Amino acid sequence: FALALTATLVFHEYGHVRAMRSFGIKTKGMYLIPFVGGIAVGENAKTHWQDVYIAMMGPVFGLLMTVAFYAFYLASSNHFAGLVASISALVNVFNLLPIHPLDGGRVVRALVFSGRSRWAFAALIVGSAACFALSVQLGLALLSFFIVIGAVDLVFGWRQIESDAKARLDRYGILFSLAWYLVTIVLFLGIIVLIARDHLPGSE
Repeated sequence: FALALTATLVFHEYGHVRAMRSFGIKTKGMYLIPFVGGIAVGENAKTHWQDVYIAMMGPVFGLLMTVAFYAFYLASSNHFAGLVASISALVNVFNLLPIHPLDGGRVVRALVFSGRSRWAFAALIVGSAACFALSVQLGLALLSFFIVIGAVDLVFGWRQIESDAKARLDRYGILFSLAWYLVTIVLFLGIIVLIARDHLPGSE
């Protein structure tokens, strides 16, 4: 389990690193943080499209890994391969929650800042509060911590929305990025449901 989880995190963060390098952004590498996860460290993106692309490439690499192991599981009924697919899907869909600083939060923030919509920003704050209440009720301490950090960042970030110097996404870019984000989530959830239906021991 530890090896599978580590491999999932490394492959996910490698997707972020590759995305940064494709834009010529200097990177310092990736780091694994105990009880938190992984992080790819580099210079700041220069546009909101870069923000979206860099944030999404971690889950995209994770999706490739998930699909590969799930296909191997279907072909061989290998228990370990099924568990790796399950772990990879769960870790990556967690990262796609619309909570900053998770990948999903970075994507949603880029969309909100590009649209300059106060209503969308307010909806994001309300959504964060709802997620916090749910995570506390379910006893998910780590998720609650991320939500608090993300909400604080959003509140302070609102002051920067008018003076944001990054190139914004146009309407097409916003719709494309939103569709990319939602489809990726659906694919991960689909694999999780399929594995759950197989009653694979350990994937509960």
